[in-house]
Amino acid sequence: MTSLGKRNEERTHEENQERAYIAASHRGDRSLEARMESARKASEIHKKRTGKALRITEDDVRNEEMYQEIDEPEETREPRRHGETSKRQGGSTKK
Repeated sequence: MTSLGKRNEERTHEENQERAYIAASHRGDRSLEARMESARKASEIHKKRTGKALRITEDDVRNEEMYQEIDEPEETREPRRHGETSKRQGGSTKK
């Protein structure tokens, strides 16, 4: 068995759901609203699995970008809308 086949067998149901929602969010034949909803659902599942949500923006969804993990609680409440910047804190918040 190949390592890829073995990895597929090891994926959890939640990992598969997350991957499916991400794939759906990248499908250009769906409306932006439907793609955003799929991306939000992927982020919710990712947060349950890892403790970190995914940063979801309309630009990221529209441009089929990779979603980055975030761990700031205020950023997980509402996805940013088109035109908002990602540098709200002005730099690193690590102390």
